[in-house]
Amino acid sequence: MKVAVVVVNYNDVEDTLKYVKTISEYDIINRILVVDNVSTVEGALNKLKTLENSKVIVIQSEKNGGYNYGNNFGIKYLKSKKEEYDYYIISNPDIEISEKAIKHCLEVAKKDKKIAVIAPRMFDKDNKPIRRSSWKIRTFTLDLIHSTRLLEIIFYKILRNGEYSDEDYKKELLEVGVISGAFFIIKKEALEGIGYFDENVFLFYEEDIIAKILHEKKYKIISLNDEKFIHYESQTIGKTFTYYKKIKELFKSKMYYQKKYNKINLFQMMVFYILYVFRKIELLIEIPVRKLLKK
Repeated sequence: MKVAVVVVNYNDVEDTLKYVKTISEYDIINRILVVDNVSTVEGALNKLKTLENSKVIVIQSEKNGGYNYGNNFGIKYLKSKKEEYDYYIISNPDIEISEKAIKHCLEVAKKDKKIAVIAPRMFDKDNKPIRRSSWKIRTFTLDLIHSTRLLEIIFYKILRNGEYSDEDYKKELLEVGVISGAFFIIKKEALEGIGYFDENVFLFYEEDIIAKILHEKKYKIISLNDEKFIHYESQTIGKTFTYYKKIKELFKSKMYYQKKYNKINLFQMMVFYILYVFRKIELLIEIPVRKLLKK
C-alpha cells in the first residue's frame, strides 16, 4: 500500500512543524505534503520549507479557499507530479497519532472494499474521548435544532440521538454516518469516485458533505475504536473569526448542504433564515457572558 498524508496549514506553523517531524519517521507513510493555505503569519512558508526532505514536500495554495480547497489542491498537485497513492490521510496539524494506529486502520480498510473512510476515535488533550468524534448524518430536523442555543437546550435529547453513545463506542468497528475531519484515511478510488472534496464550502460541513455522497454510493465510514488520536484543537478558527463571522460562515455552509444534499424546500429554507436571525440576537447576550466568564 502506498500512503500519502496531506496536511493543510493556515497560521498554525508550530503545530505543523511538530506534527510533520513526528510522522515523517513513520515507515508506513510514503509521502507527506504540507499545503500552506496562504497563511498571514510572517515567514510561515519559509519556516515550513525547513521540513522538506525526500519524504516531505511543502507547497503553497493559490488562495485560502478553505479546508476542502486546500486538500484538493494538495492531492491534485501530487497527481500532477505522477505520484499515485492507494490511500490519502487527511489531517489537521494539531493532532498526535501513533504509527500503530495508522497501520491498524489501513489493515482494516484493506480487508473490506466497501470501506471508504476510516479513523481512530478522537480524544482531547486530557486523554478523554471527544463526543463529536463521529456523528449521524445531518437531517433537516437535527440542523434545525442546532440553529439556536435555545432549541439545543429544549430538544437536547433529540440532539443526542444524532450522536453515538458510549455503548456504541465499545464496538471495535463502528460504522458511522460522519467522522471528524481532524484525521481520517480515505481510499483513493472512493475519493476519485466522488470527484474529490466539494469546494463550495469554505468552512464547516466538509465532513457531512463527503459522508453524504459516500453513503449514497454505498460506501462505509468506520470508527476504529480500539485505536485513538489526540486532537489538541489549536483554535486557529477562533483566532481568525469573530463570533458573528463564524455563525455567518456556518449558516452559509448549512444552507448549501441542506439545499444541495438534503433537497430542502422553500419553506424549510425560510425557517433556517428566521432562526439565523434569532441566533444573531442570542449572541448579543452570549458574547458578553463568555467574556465575563473568561475574566
